[in-house]
Amino acid sequence: MTRGDHGGSVWVIVAAAGESRRMGLPDGESKQFLLLGGEPILSHSVRRLLDMPEVGGLVVVLHPSHTLRFANELFCFDETKPLLLAEGGRQRSDSVRAGLLEVPAEAEVIAVHDGARPLFSRHVFERCLEALDEADGAVPGIEVSDTLKRAGGAGAVEKTVDREGLWAVQTPQVFRAAPLREVYGRPDLTPATDDAALLERAGFKVVVVPSTPANVKITTPADLPLAGALLSWEAEADV
Repeated sequence: MTRGDHGGSVWVIVAAAGESRRMGLPDGESKQFLLLGGEPILSHSVRRLLDMPEVGGLVVVLHPSHTLRFANELFCFDETKPLLLAEGGRQRSDSVRAGLLEVPAEAEVIAVHDGARPLFSRHVFERCLEALDEADGAVPGIEVSDTLKRAGGAGAVEKTVDREGLWAVQTPQVFRAAPLREVYGRPDLTPATDDAALLERAGFKVVVVPSTPANVKITTPADLPLAGALLSWEAEADV
């Protein structure tokens, strides 16, 4: 693999097994299947990834009760690239581990993406891949611009936190395959809120790549109309 050249060597694990509790949906429903621009949120993420020439294949990790439901959507996607399904676990790390088992051994780079981030920038994804020339992992992020405060019970402010050097990170997060497999192969793995933290703990080098605020994660009902507006804006912008 030459510097900056990852054509077809990248596999992506799409983590979509969450229970969507903050969306206030009925039991058994998932935000991944809510419609955005007339198409399920998850389908937007999958199609955008498959359209990336660097991506050789995808593993979509779903709640066991949703695998059959999403299987019915598979005919909508590019059939020239492998698109596999796996059943997730109770925690994010369980789901990513299940996805890793399906990724071919020859994959040189593995990305992990939240299925509920349908509007990631292809240009930022490309810059994350380029960053692997000098790092083991690269994550898209936004520099924190708001004042940060730590609050305790009843909202009482305990401390104003220095925001210097702080970033809010997103996905897709990209990693060299060997370090990612190594940390997930450890029997003493402690779960984290993102996969980059696992590599950081193990001493691997992870860098942040500047991203765009448009890469929103759909978590609450208020996020859906925002994502709809951003989707319309994308039709006018090259992101």
